[in-house]
Amino acid sequence: MDDGVSETMALMRRRLFTVNSAVASMAIAALAIALLVDSMVARVVCGLIIAAAGVYFFAWWRTARDPDRDSDSGAGDDPHSHFPDSAMKKLLFDDYQSSAGKYVVREVEEEGRKVVPSTKSVRPVPQVLKEETLRQMEIPDFFDLDSDTPYSETEPKSEFHSLANKVLLVLKDVLFAHSVAFFWANREKHQMVLESMATDSDLFMATKRFGMESDLVSQVAATGKPQILGRVNPASEKDLLRYYQSPSYVKSALGVPVFFMDRARGILPVGVIVADSKAEDAFGQETLEVLGRFTKLVSALIKSYTDKYDLLLDSELLSSIRRMQDRVRSDPGEQTILTALADEAHRLANWDYLTVAMYAEDRHGWSLQKVVNRAGQPYVAPDQLVDAQGSIVGSVIATNKIADVQDLTAETRFRFHASETLERTGSFLCIPISSMNRCYGALTLESRHVNQFTGNEIETMYRLVEHAASSLEVLYMNNLVKDYVAVDHLTGSLTRRHFLKTLEDEVRRAEDFGTELASVSLAIDSMDDLHARYGRDGCDVILNETVKILRASLRPYDVLGRLENDRLGVLLINTAASDGYLWAEKMRKHVSSHVITVGSRSFSVTLSAGVCGLSEGMGFDALVAGTTQVLGKALEHGGNLVRVY
Repeated sequence: MDDGVSETMALMRRRLFTVNSAVASMAIAALAIALLVDSMVARVVCGLIIAAAGVYFFAWWRTARDPDRDSDSGAGDDPHSHFPDSAMKKLLFDDYQSSAGKYVVREVEEEGRKVVPSTKSVRPVPQVLKEETLRQMEIPDFFDLDSDTPYSETEPKSEFHSLANKVLLVLKDVLFAHSVAFFWANREKHQMVLESMATDSDLFMATKRFGMESDLVSQVAATGKPQILGRVNPASEKDLLRYYQSPSYVKSALGVPVFFMDRARGILPVGVIVADSKAEDAFGQETLEVLGRFTKLVSALIKSYTDKYDLLLDSELLSSIRRMQDRVRSDPGEQTILTALADEAHRLANWDYLTVAMYAEDRHGWSLQKVVNRAGQPYVAPDQLVDAQGSIVGSVIATNKIADVQDLTAETRFRFHASETLERTGSFLCIPISSMNRCYGALTLESRHVNQFTGNEIETMYRLVEHAASSLEVLYMNNLVKDYVAVDHLTGSLTRRHFLKTLEDEVRRAEDFGTELASVSLAIDSMDDLHARYGRDGCDVILNETVKILRASLRPYDVLGRLENDRLGVLLINTAASDGYLWAEKMRKHVSSHVITVGSRSFSVTLSAGVCGLSEGMGFDALVAGTTQVLGKALEHGGNLVRVY
């Protein structure tokens, strides 16, 4: 039976080959006719024949590719079918299988033999993948809760340092590096300064800086070009990688410059990012491309840091000027201005020695009126005269120009005077204290380190000194005006100059006519404490109330004047010293019992007085000296007293 079936199948294949050949011949002939005959109808007929041949061959190809489809088409979708005369089969399948796709069916033999899978092709059952369970993410996975003060509350330097640390940590993980560090290039001091680093080494440098020489970091900073070392010679590692205290057995390293655009000098490398590894040839061109993106990020951070730092310097300068104004307003005077200038200079710059040179009228020359020595080393003494010729300070005062000496070892001129014995090391800065009209002196700052003062610090100090010069000019102008103004603007009494001029005239009048004259000097006790408690406005109220009490007890021809901020003077015409004592004691009691109100607070003050009567042969100077002397004794004994000369 099998032989007959085989012969039948062979005969069918031969016939099918013949039919295929005939159809192919007809298609080729139709194609040739369509190309040669110039008739539309003939071409359409030939096209139909070619299309029919194409459909036939497509059907034949499908049948030849999947011969089981036609043979099993009568069995429906069941892949396991048998002829009617074949034996019965037992089929086994699992109805718990997924409904997607076909079932896997197995045939079971009757003699108890093993279950064998069907040889029919079936679609495999897809495996159900177990869904991966993700770890519950929390805030610390995305935000650094252990960071320092929020960036909005930190100074720009701390903020930049924190961000640079985070960038280097990421860069170290990306490059699989042993160490990654960022260095500033300080060209003024010829140093490489460590800003941040991320390392696995315990041998990283403990100091913050090293000099610019021929090592890898310095070469990149000097040339502005990246460098890759595929293999680091162990013998030269200490010289090439100077940021390690001792050899760390690094095999490869690279350094890339970080650029920044300066308005004055253009684009310059301001820093270097260096990375190393303990594997040879760990870095290549692709590493440079990655680092190039990181250097752009660091440059953007530097730009932000620089802008914020400039704003911070301006803010600190304005704060210093405001504090100086408050101090001068509360206690106007030359020493107050100079002390405030020294205190604010301490906040704005780092220095070891500070001096202020001003013109001394009594010595007819420039002298050091203030000296601050924070280093504790021998330095120039206060009241030292300055050589106007040949010294740095004298030259600054004469030319009204700043002198910035970054290295004193290269300076031939002396700083203050020719006989000074100061060490010639470090840096020296001298700024003229000048306004638009005149130069009042000079401020000097000195450090034991070379290249200490940067351009920003010099500019900031110049602005501070400029404001101090304006305050001095206002002070001197006010003093000049007071010399020509007869009445004090606050109390309505005579100013010191006109009171003393009137006192001198009354002394001569009393000597000529032989009359009595008593001079009384009065001071409000503990004026400094009152000023600290109630402020300047409160002290003005106290002074005005006291003047009102005194004026109410004076005769029209008696004279009242303001000698100092807290002192008053009274001339009692035709009055003996004993009567002057009684009048002063009366005023003391009136003032101490008077209630003064400042804002919502009420209080009382006490008064001390010194009385001196004009005696025969006593001149103007002796009268003034005697009055001042007895007032001083009253104050020494606790105040609230009246003393007579």
